[in-house]
Amino acid sequence: MTSRERIKKTLEFKTPDRVGILDDITAGAFEKWEREGGIAKDAVVQEYFDFDARLFGFDQSFNADAKNMATPERIERPSTGESIKAHYKKAEEGERFLILSCMEPFEHIARVIGREKLLMMMAEEAGKAANLFLDSAELTLCTSQMLIDKGYKFDSAWLWGDLGHKSGLIFSTDYYNAFLFDLHKEFCDFFEKNGMPVIYHSDGNVRELIPHLIEAGVRAIQPLESNIDMDVREIKREYGKDLVLFGGIDETTFAKAKKAEKEIKSKFKYLMKGGGYVYQADSPILDDISLEDYKRVIGLVKEYGAY
Repeated sequence: MTSRERIKKTLEFKTPDRVGILDDITAGAFEKWEREGGIAKDAVVQEYFDFDARLFGFDQSFNADAKNMATPERIERPSTGESIKAHYKKAEEGERFLILSCMEPFEHIARVIGREKLLMMMAEEAGKAANLFLDSAELTLCTSQMLIDKGYKFDSAWLWGDLGHKSGLIFSTDYYNAFLFDLHKEFCDFFEKNGMPVIYHSDGNVRELIPHLIEAGVRAIQPLESNIDMDVREIKREYGKDLVLFGGIDETTFAKAKKAEKEIKSKFKYLMKGGGYVYQADSPILDDISLEDYKRVIGLVKEYGAY
């Protein structure tokens, strides 16, 4: 299977040839591996490790006090993900699974005015917060439509916003339903119409939010951190028929060969049943993991992830 075929089949709850592979390598880790001579300085990390999926973004800069326009210039300056201008064509020709990455409205506005200020606004000036969320959604969706109109083809959308912390959601599900559910549904409907099922990223414990995300139309969730109450095996048992899972593999085990093998082998035993799972470490790969250790992990993923 090509990478595109592999991840597409997984997102359709079908069984691929093997588990798909995607990771977030921090710049610090990659630069360390370069200094140590393991990787060439001009290497593209996603190509070097043959990741199945590639995330591309656009400029989501936003002025809370002005009209924000979807302009062609936004394509050249990604706020998240890789540069479409620099890397899209090669990834497409390589039959990678192409993902359009964008911030959802809460994360977007929080990065503009500050999270604490936004939470206070949601409590005390609900109409003002709601209008900012609407403006954010309009900018993101209009720019996404512009990309599609220009002929860029993506296989999925990566909608991200951190709505949880270690012990639970940063606000109640009532607040989620009041401010964000309709907008998230609008995003899911728009991307689904364009053949782009939504993968939702949120750090933290968002278990309470999962049924609402499914109802909004989210197809997959990521990263399912191991060190909080987001056990990927439990979530698979509870929601595996409705939700594809990305992540859930504890990267703190990677420096120890036996621990890493046990982590991958034991979790894959449950996660691979019936498809619907893509490998990813549940946190970005930091520079405390050696290139040798990381290569061994990818080898284990391919070994135990084969159907």
